[in-house]
Amino acid sequence: HIVIITIIMTLHTGSCQLFALIVALSTIGFDQHNWAAHGLSSQPKATASKSQTSNHEAKNVNFVDWISDAPNEIRTWKSLEVDSEQKIPSYVQGTLIRNGCGIWTTKDEMFSHIFDGLAKIHSYRITHHDQSDSDDENSASVEYQARFLEGMWYKSYMENTKSLPFGVGTGPVLDKHTDKPKTGPLRIAQALWNTVTKFDNTPVNIWDYQPDRSEANKPITAMTDAPPRTQVDLSSMDTLSSSTLNKFAKGAKGYEMLCTTHPLYSQAEPSAPNVVDTYNVAVELGLDGPVINLIQESTHLDGRSERKVVASAPSEDGIPYFHSFGISKNYAVIVVQPLRIDADISKMVELGFLRGMEHVDRTRVLVVDLNSGDLVLDQSVDEKVYFYHGISQAELLSDDDGTIVSLRLCAYKEPDQLTGEHQFMRLEQASKGLEWRSKIHKGGKFCDINCDLKSQTVSVQWNEDIQQGFELPVTRYSRSYHGQDICPDTGSPGEQPHPRFVYSFGAYALGSPDYDNWGLFKFDLEENKVAAYFQQDSVYVSEPAFVPDPDGAEEDDGVLLTHAYFGEEQETKFLVFDAKTMNILATVPTGNRSPLEFHGAWIPSQSQS
Repeated sequence: HIVIITIIMTLHTGSCQLFALIVALSTIGFDQHNWAAHGLSSQPKATASKSQTSNHEAKNVNFVDWISDAPNEIRTWKSLEVDSEQKIPSYVQGTLIRNGCGIWTTKDEMFSHIFDGLAKIHSYRITHHDQSDSDDENSASVEYQARFLEGMWYKSYMENTKSLPFGVGTGPVLDKHTDKPKTGPLRIAQALWNTVTKFDNTPVNIWDYQPDRSEANKPITAMTDAPPRTQVDLSSMDTLSSSTLNKFAKGAKGYEMLCTTHPLYSQAEPSAPNVVDTYNVAVELGLDGPVINLIQESTHLDGRSERKVVASAPSEDGIPYFHSFGISKNYAVIVVQPLRIDADISKMVELGFLRGMEHVDRTRVLVVDLNSGDLVLDQSVDEKVYFYHGISQAELLSDDDGTIVSLRLCAYKEPDQLTGEHQFMRLEQASKGLEWRSKIHKGGKFCDINCDLKSQTVSVQWNEDIQQGFELPVTRYSRSYHGQDICPDTGSPGEQPHPRFVYSFGAYALGSPDYDNWGLFKFDLEENKVAAYFQQDSVYVSEPAFVPDPDGAEEDDGVLLTHAYFGEEQETKFLVFDAKTMNILATVPTGNRSPLEFHGAWIPSQSQS
């Protein structure tokens, strides 16, 4: 595909600099306050904090452990001890897989950005034994693995552990002794070559393209903000295969150089029997420049898949960056934030592609009708909206009987969290101490992008009532597909509302001035408050996964699964929370340390699907 890119770039621009840009894109993977000031209810439903007030002085230790190399592996299923008083509901049967990084440094080098480390997954398999002859309420067993994804990128490191594999990444590779980027013409050329020929590092998300398939020989996909994928066997957690390119999409006209790490299932009926449809947003480069594509991928039970372009829109002001988008039953919403990839390759090698971004003066919003494939709205607003993560998407009725499609984001009014000097998370700064970490942004706000299809207008609505910052949000319905367990309607025909509850972690918890004070929050978007939370000093929590109670009647009937690093004990523990109260139901020690990771997936046993 080097030849293909070269031909496209030569015909389109004749620019070697722009050719280098396209190759590089393959690496995108990346005071005291009161309760009311943080959207907290005056009497929180649950807390594991040592103090139930927001003015306690947190004493957090060993945060740096959480962002440090963890090269050890557990390569076969290890049985964890589940205390007899721990309560894991019987409907929780399946595998939780968390994806992140495990190595960022060698003796003389380090990745600057946390997104660039070598991909490592942590997996928890939960089963229940037969309780018919036992009075034991808790029948659960938990098994655990910690494994690196063994693609070409990882293998190149294992062949020479004195040097990190490098391309043009989220951040630069630094000289560990000086904290200066490793640059120069030869370095740039080698980075581009590595990117094209062997970049398959996928440390960001986990996706199940075949949720209806039984566990036996089932592949799970690890992803990043680029075409590379890694296939992992669900039963053994062995790496099956890796790739540097996606399968060509029918209707594409150029080279697919970027796609989001957050595909979304179709919420409509499947396109064919025994097929699961997934959507994603990709950026391709063709003879007419960069194009934004909405792509549908249809996967059969036997693993066969077809990809096709549903809708396209040119990006005339440069190459955009996407981490996520929105899907509801009838529409897709693509928010093009005001950032564009800079074509200066030497700048990207020195700063990383995020800090090297160019800024534009508008936020563009695209809405695609999934039934027809028509682009039914393409509008720009002057207000700048920056974001990594979508939360949910609603279809509502306007006052004049039109349709409003509303995409809810975890968003920022300024780009600092993504592209700033103190972005999340520059390791050479974050590892220096709390003073440096506390320069990182306080987290995102709830922001609704409301698209009125009848009037062809877009409005941006920020939620200023909830001040607690957050990231990596999930809802009960985050991975619902083909109409299974989707958010119920409001009683008005044709409406699909936003979920009421959102779960997410946040730093600077409870108004603390310290970044290291982390918590896990349950946000109530009807009453605009933090309804319940978990916070404990020196406990650093990860993104939760919601597992619904099949017999529950309410939206928040179910549990949250996650793991957390307990800094005082220097150990990672698997956690189960009651999603209604945020009370801990089970804490299961792993005897291991896992670093901060990003996203993951709950893969239910087929009997629980």
